[in-house]
Amino acid sequence: MAPGAKTEPVAVCLDADVVIAGLFSVSGASHAILVLGEVGLLRIVLPVAAIEEVRRNLGQKLPEALPAFESLLTSLFVESSTPTPADIRRARPLAHDKDVPIMAAALGAKSAILVTHNTKHFKSCDDLRVVRPRTLITEARAWMARFGR
Repeated sequence: MAPGAKTEPVAVCLDADVVIAGLFSVSGASHAILVLGEVGLLRIVLPVAAIEEVRRNLGQKLPEALPAFESLLTSLFVESSTPTPADIRRARPLAHDKDVPIMAAALGAKSAILVTHNTKHFKSCDDLRVVRPRTLITEARAWMARFGR
């Protein structure tokens, strides 16, 4: 890539577990992903189902953290994604039943990567990779090492 060439941020869909982990650990890979979204290096996609899951889990277990989550939604470059019926049909063979809405939203938003701690519940496909947060951060370090070369 030529110096100064404009590139678009990589679209990364986050599962609810990544968002929750990122809110509560300032040293973990999940938090680093949120920071990369905040500085615009990643385009963070949050499925509507994941947003609802985070709100529900925080409301039940840690209601004092809800304001931090709402702040995250407004401070990050976050795109919410609601899947279409076609996205849901395409996602069914790629995810456990309860996770179909997450996979469908990732596909519908044309995310390149779906990040989750629960990789056993999802399958990668031709245009969407499923990875753990640590994998994404390792790859992001490699991308950044190539800057300026």
